[in-house]
Amino acid sequence: MCRKSTSCVLLGDEPGAWSRMSPLPPPGWFADQLLLFNKAVEHAAAGDRAAAINILRTIRSDEIRLWFDEHGQVSGNKRARRLGIMAPKFPADQYDLVRSPSKLEKAVYARDSYTCRYCGLKQVAKEVLYAFEKAVGTEAFRTQGTNAQQHGIIHGFKIVADHVVPYKRGGRTDMENLVSACPSCNYGKEAFTIEQLGLDDPRLRPPIDNGWDGLLSFLPELKKMA
Repeated sequence: MCRKSTSCVLLGDEPGAWSRMSPLPPPGWFADQLLLFNKAVEHAAAGDRAAAINILRTIRSDEIRLWFDEHGQVSGNKRARRLGIMAPKFPADQYDLVRSPSKLEKAVYARDSYTCRYCGLKQVAKEVLYAFEKAVGTEAFRTQGTNAQQHGIIHGFKIVADHVVPYKRGGRTDMENLVSACPSCNYGKEAFTIEQLGLDDPRLRPPIDNGWDGLLSFLPELKKMA
């Protein structure tokens, strides 16, 4: 499989053909899986746990997880290998004193309409995922544990605040350097710079105001079902 190979069959070996927006664009069918999850959350919030679980069973969880494991999260590494580059060294004493973006996450996500600034895939708020897990039970939907134990939705749609200039390359933990990202784009970048990976700066593309709220509108009702 691609994770243990020197290249990725989905990425290909021709840098000129690579996306300049994301390390590896997600498959088109990911958006359909998010629509299904949206319906599952809607049912759970309405108190219909059985209907939510039935919808979960139709989601291509294993396929999402496999795509993330074998392709998405290693895509930056495959680019770097093909280009023969290594992540540059940066003095640790020059790292930003604040590494975790936790205090800025909600503001970043709201600014970006809970949408990945790289590939454009809509994402789900973490607190919604956790509340949904409590509402339907961990046997139906698990957010913690190993990759194999977690539901595939986690690997496709659990939003992340990404340092555009990597923290280990001297990137600041501030609103100017943080963007919303999907798990694949975040992990796929690793500690490489966007210039090294041949990516355009996502900050130069204005956030898309698409009205998406990461399913936060369902959170109050989900918490009642937990």
